[in-house]
Amino acid sequence: FKAELIATAIAQQLQVARAAVKCFECRGLGYIRKQCPKGQRGNKKPCFHCQKGFRWSNQCRSKYDKHGNLLLQQGNSQGGTLGSAAPQFNRTPLNPTQT
Repeated sequence: FKAELIATAIAQQLQVARAAVKCFECRGLGYIRKQCPKGQRGNKKPCFHCQKGFRWSNQCRSKYDKHGNLLLQQGNSQGGTLGSAAPQFNRTPLNPTQT
């Protein structure tokens, strides 16, 4: 019985607190800006990477641009083949001995 009483009291306090929250986007009550139904907006420009979809470049998984040309791969897919951070040394000795 005591737990039931505490649960109803907490539920009432949460309802009051939830109603007091005000959206900074549309000034509606009961939700915050992140949850605003009027503020659902995405990217208005085409993807900078492929110029096809209306998404951000970091979300683009397209292999071809809008003209059908092959795009360069994004990210770390090269595996360090172009140049690694560790320098490569020549393994020949500086003063070779002649025999």
